[in-house]
Amino acid sequence: MMSLKTLSQTYLLVLLLLAAILAPLPYSPAAIALLLVTVLVILRPAYHRLRVIVTLLTLFLLPLALEQLTGFLADVGLLSTSSVSLGFSPVTWSQAIAAVLVLPAIYLLDLSLIQSAQSPVPEDDRKEGRSVTATTACLFLAALVMIFVSIVITSPPLFLTGIIFFLYLAAVLVRVLPAVPALAFDIPVVEKRVIAGDTVDVTAYLVSKSSSGLVGTLVSAESWVRARPVNFNLDGTRTELLLTVVPPLAGPSRPRLRLAAVDKRGLVRVDRRVEPVALQVIPRARYAEWLAMKYLEQAGRLGGESLVPEARAPRLGTEYLDSRGYQAGDEIRHIDWKHTAKLNQLTVKEFVESGGQTAIIGVNLSVVDAEEADKLAFDLITTALTLAQEMVPTALAAYNHEEVVRATAVIDPRNTLRQSMELVNSITMAELTRLLQPASLGRLRYNMSLLRGATSQPAQQLLNILDFEYRAIEKAASGHPATVALLRSTERVPAPASVVLVSRLNHDAEAIMVATEKLQRRGFAVLPLGTTR
Repeated sequence: MMSLKTLSQTYLLVLLLLAAILAPLPYSPAAIALLLVTVLVILRPAYHRLRVIVTLLTLFLLPLALEQLTGFLADVGLLSTSSVSLGFSPVTWSQAIAAVLVLPAIYLLDLSLIQSAQSPVPEDDRKEGRSVTATTACLFLAALVMIFVSIVITSPPLFLTGIIFFLYLAAVLVRVLPAVPALAFDIPVVEKRVIAGDTVDVTAYLVSKSSSGLVGTLVSAESWVRARPVNFNLDGTRTELLLTVVPPLAGPSRPRLRLAAVDKRGLVRVDRRVEPVALQVIPRARYAEWLAMKYLEQAGRLGGESLVPEARAPRLGTEYLDSRGYQAGDEIRHIDWKHTAKLNQLTVKEFVESGGQTAIIGVNLSVVDAEEADKLAFDLITTALTLAQEMVPTALAAYNHEEVVRATAVIDPRNTLRQSMELVNSITMAELTRLLQPASLGRLRYNMSLLRGATSQPAQQLLNILDFEYRAIEKAASGHPATVALLRSTERVPAPASVVLVSRLNHDAEAIMVATEKLQRRGFAVLPLGTTR
């Protein structure tokens, strides 16, 4: 059995076909165009908004075309010619029937509005509260235009259709407004403790206060909060929301979400800003200090049991160092296939044996903001804590962008941990803006070796530029605080030993590259723990 929607669509197609065949110019070509577009939107259900527009055009055109047909039927005596005055023009029974025949199009328009409202609610910067949507304004404007045009061209069927359409919109709006209050939904606040930078999933519940179904969109106002689902339906019950939070140290303790919802026809919209989570953001440094203090308290009684994840420990054994060009005698198993394909040059991986006897923590105490300072303090303390738990004798090489702060010989790892906690107070914030990315020394040497085999003048000029850059980097690195600090500590620590670097790689990027190569040639294993930019 055919549904009411299918019957209405079939009925409308028949009317458009009759109008296309029997209506005079200019209504016949317009009816043909509407007939084709209507068939298209029926066959393509995804075009909901286009269907709304086509139905509106049908409401406007069809009364004008049917007026000609019903007038012809009245002339041949099939319809009554009696009339009723509307004030500006009398209305015959044939004209009234022409308006009534179009009414199923309003039902199809209602269905199209419901389907169109299922689309995501567009984002904008509206104020909180309830408002009518642009769809509502356009529909009322269309009804008023129909009424105005009908008066201008003296078309009673179009006038009646416009009045009926306007009354339909007013009735729907009067029904929807009380059902969708300004505070149409709420989210109970969830309290959560989280360490800065950690990823935490929080479940919150969106509760609807509307007696009408709502279609909504949820958008986070914070880049570090992701909310799911983004689009949802509220049918009177609560909706579960999953929030993935990665709070920065300086972020708000109550991140905001923007909620926008419309009624099932998309006529009334409600916008709210909600704060579903009350975060207590614990700085990473404070958490690391708590772990360190806990360890130092328990070290005597419990032998320094592990309190931090094992993944924080420096990796010992064979470590990947760098990739370089293939040389005769290199083992095939060491070929770096990824870089070989990228550079179109046979490339092999270089490895180094990491030392497991002693360790040196090289730490750059210069940062650009409080967020970096917190990350640096966490990396420094947890690195020292891990080495203390492993009972690895450790030295410290601390520096900033101006000077060497501390360079020690190998001491008891628990003393290193205490000194690392003290060094947190020496973390310095400064303007350390880089204009260029640091050059790769290995790539520079490789390119220079290729250019030395070329004889052209441009190649030799480029070789001179690269050679100048290479020597400038080495010269700048020789007196850099990072180089000096690492040199002082490594002079007191015999190789093999592991050098754990904790740095944001800001002012010291080139110095670290140069120092790393020199230390590896001396037998030290350099582990870039925490060297992120």
